[in-house]
Amino acid sequence: MTANHEKNQLFSSYESEYMDTLRTLFNENSQIEELRYFLNTIYRYFKPDNMKKRQPQVIVLGSSIPEELIYATGAKPFWILGGSLGTVAWSDDLVPRDTDPVSRSVLGFLLNDHFDLGAAALIIVPITCDSSRKMAYLLSKAGKKVVTVDIPPEKGDPLAGLKWQSQMENLADKLSDHTGQRLTKKKLTQATQLVEGARKLMRDFIQVCQEKDGLISGALRMAILNSYYYSTDLKSWCSHLRKLNLELLESRQVIYEKGKNKPQILLMGSPVYLPNYKIPFLIGDIGLQIGAALDSSTQKIYASSSQHKAGKRDPFTAIIETHYRYDCSSAYAKNDMLYQSALWHLKQGRIEGVVFHVLKGQIEYDFELERFEQLFGTANIPVFRLETDYQYQDVEQLRIRMEAFMEMLAHHRYREEKRAV
Repeated sequence: MTANHEKNQLFSSYESEYMDTLRTLFNENSQIEELRYFLNTIYRYFKPDNMKKRQPQVIVLGSSIPEELIYATGAKPFWILGGSLGTVAWSDDLVPRDTDPVSRSVLGFLLNDHFDLGAAALIIVPITCDSSRKMAYLLSKAGKKVVTVDIPPEKGDPLAGLKWQSQMENLADKLSDHTGQRLTKKKLTQATQLVEGARKLMRDFIQVCQEKDGLISGALRMAILNSYYYSTDLKSWCSHLRKLNLELLESRQVIYEKGKNKPQILLMGSPVYLPNYKIPFLIGDIGLQIGAALDSSTQKIYASSSQHKAGKRDPFTAIIETHYRYDCSSAYAKNDMLYQSALWHLKQGRIEGVVFHVLKGQIEYDFELERFEQLFGTANIPVFRLETDYQYQDVEQLRIRMEAFMEMLAHHRYREEKRAV
């Protein structure tokens, strides 16, 4: 096999993964017209021809940076979240085999023979673990323009706020130097309103999905929320999400009792990013419903709710303090915000089980598992730890284990119903 033939095969696998995922999502509910916009947004993001043409001004790795600062300096954030098995293969020569799939996928997007996204970009790398530090080094070594953001790992540290502010001020300076536009109060306020508007619509969307339980799957709901990170026009994206919310509310599509009465689970732990949706698809295939997802990107949807109450604080301080307070990424030695968010979901009374997703190599999530087992154990809610990577070979093995978990939930539900009688 020639080197070119092997490269073409790797490129084909990248294309087939996102196309297969989009087809599956579309086929789940093709009757809702407005869904097409969000699936097209995802398609345009991953499409190779578009990748080759793109020259983003600012690239952000992961979701642990307040994007308001980027908008306020006149740029549009181009997020690279990982999630692609195809780009994992492109990084084989860059990192050890045991490196977590998110880091490998991110590097594959940025250092490959197919397109050069980072040619003219300032690449922002939040330091959430050792792998992100290594990524920043490899990107700098490859000649990319990189700025790192060290996230103080202990929010209870009296100096944490000062350290975070220093990091954000440095980032703001780097952004301004790169874009040629300085931060002003007016620009920060406008950026805050833009992002807040998007998050408000996402919160509305989650509420509508709960009211119309069974109308769309958990995987499709996750994809629509994920599409926020793949949009090139946030105002247009907001307009279409507003239309989708109205369409769902007005929908007269029949929701069969079987679709509404599936056991509700909370999917949490390592974030699940497009196009690798094997876990959400598997959960749906065996008859479970993702009632809610909890990770660093979904938690950001709620992070803006206190910004309008900032009072006399300047908008820069309001943005960075709100982000740090709500952030539940893997950066923290003790992830109290993740715990508080899980506790909130528990109190809502809709969750019957928890799938705690751990990507191989992301051991920082495993450190948190015992606390969540104890938390949900107080309400007799089972927690299923699911360890995997982006490969698809383990799907049937995972299916067997998850079906056993579903049987446990069904037995638990029957026992509770009998007790209520």
